[in-house]
Amino acid sequence: MSLISENTARFKPLLHSITNIKAFSKSARSSAMILLSITTLLLTGCGGDVKTSEKQVVEEQPRRFSKDKLAYRHTYHPEWPKEVRNEVYGDKETFSTPRILFRAEVEWIGIETLFSARMDGSDRRRIIPESVFTGKNMVDGHKPVRSPDNRYIAISMYNNELGYTRELWDTKTQQFILMSEGYGYAHFNWTKDSENVIFYVSGKHYNYHVPTKTLTERPIIYSNGLYLLPDGQTFLAHKKNEYWLHDFNGDVIEKVDLGYNNHLSMRSFKVSPFGDYIYFLSEGLGASQNYWINLSDPSKRIISPRKADTYFFSDKKNKVLSPASRDSTELMGNGRPYPDYYFIELDLITKQEKEILLKESNIWGMGTLRIFGVFNIKDEQ
Repeated sequence: MSLISENTARFKPLLHSITNIKAFSKSARSSAMILLSITTLLLTGCGGDVKTSEKQVVEEQPRRFSKDKLAYRHTYHPEWPKEVRNEVYGDKETFSTPRILFRAEVEWIGIETLFSARMDGSDRRRIIPESVFTGKNMVDGHKPVRSPDNRYIAISMYNNELGYTRELWDTKTQQFILMSEGYGYAHFNWTKDSENVIFYVSGKHYNYHVPTKTLTERPIIYSNGLYLLPDGQTFLAHKKNEYWLHDFNGDVIEKVDLGYNNHLSMRSFKVSPFGDYIYFLSEGLGASQNYWINLSDPSKRIISPRKADTYFFSDKKNKVLSPASRDSTELMGNGRPYPDYYFIELDLITKQEKEILLKESNIWGMGTLRIFGVFNIKDEQ
């Protein structure tokens, strides 16, 4: 498994019909059933399709894999469920803590979907069932954004019939809602009441009002990425090597020049959920470095060499996280070590680092995790 701050093996059940068993004698019937069972297992092992329930697929699929495979690791941890947990809308326990939103796939299903987990990687839950992606898929590189009340997720999709679309996944009704067709980066923003999602599409800027399902064009704010700050009234627009602040209607409040020469570009740009920092990787001035700029005083900045991956903001104020891995002391069946995954937590004030070991690594054969960020932050931590 690898972690990315920010494929599909194709197994589908086949209809396997069994008829005319009544014609056999008791002993012949027994022999036939044994033969059919063996045939079914052989078909399963060779990738043939056998019609089973979803529960049976989840429980039995790991038999396809050797114990040397990462997909089997969870059998060494009896407290980890074999069945994939689903996120349930409004479940108080699930939403009692901040959570990470990420994209991944269950190995024996082979279709990427959205998951959430606690900050230590535990309690991983599937948000969208893979079956709904028939004829459509999430657009790579576009960040899905969850509404403040956690009910909706705004997603850029590609639909085989409609082309590129902007859609909402409703976790309560378990359905997609089409907001708009069109192309380009969306840069979704939600208003604090979870009633409006604001996004770009085909070179224009729109507001979708969820209760009335009404799409309205807005005055456009040109940017490489747009972020509605926690006050709910101010937009921060990412430019090439500076940022501008706009009021809610799009008028410019302030232009902030960070003092870098024109060769620098800000890549992997992010804004803290508390509205106190921006983060980016430098590009165009030698080796990439990590930058954090204090929005209350842009002259205050933290610079550090780039590590293996980029950072994303934590649920705790002044804390950022970066994924990392190393060899575990636990060995696979072939004697090679499992990889252990963890977050490096950096305190932007003290510059101290600590490791947070991720739980449930490789559960359900999960490989790459594309981490989009943290949601369900109730208070400043």
